[in-house]
Amino acid sequence: MTNAIEILQTAGIFLAGLAARAGVVVGVIALLSVPFVLFAYAMRAAEQFKAKALGLRDVAGVLFRPDVWYSPTHTWLGRRAGGELAVGLDALAARLLPSVTGVEVPRVGTVIRQGQPMATLYAGGRSMTIPAPVSGTVSGLNRSALKNPTLVKSETYGRGWLVALKPSNDEVASLPRGDKAERFMRLESARWDRFVETELGYAAADGGHLVAPVPSIIGEAGWRKLAGEFAGAK
Repeated sequence: MTNAIEILQTAGIFLAGLAARAGVVVGVIALLSVPFVLFAYAMRAAEQFKAKALGLRDVAGVLFRPDVWYSPTHTWLGRRAGGELAVGLDALAARLLPSVTGVEVPRVGTVIRQGQPMATLYAGGRSMTIPAPVSGTVSGLNRSALKNPTLVKSETYGRGWLVALKPSNDEVASLPRGDKAERFMRLESARWDRFVETELGYAAADGGHLVAPVPSIIGEAGWRKLAGEFAGAK
């Protein structure tokens, strides 16, 4: 009986020691994870602040910025100092690329007419050439996006702009902005859904908004068709 009690006592001490060690390990892990949690929280707060500052909101499943103009090929144009226009992809066009690994833009001083190639974006083995939404002269390049192409998708309406244009006429005045742009985006989101379902045979199982199917599903031809339809890409 005494031996049994001693065994139980020894086992209890051993288990208590294990529990104490486990507690220390858990405590250390928790302590080390605090900086990462705080960093993640800070990053999220920064993103929310940027979104609020730009007035970003969801419109029919697409992120929308109300104070810029939108082209039919899904680029946005924002007024800059000196009458320049910053040009970038809108959120619907950004769906076409799961990531952006490279950006190619013309040199400053290049004259571009509306519809001519303005930029080429690369995503692994794919590329998408973006047409100019208005005619003008390239007056600036986004060096940040050239060095870090992921900005084109991660900060579409902010630091992810592509080029600055000095417009040669007032073509931008004919493009939708504000409430008109919101209606345009709602219609385009619905058109995207119909196109992907009827033309490419890919439907959302839950009846929600469709996004670009992965290349392995729609293939190169399907992706090109989608990019050409909604971004005028070549």
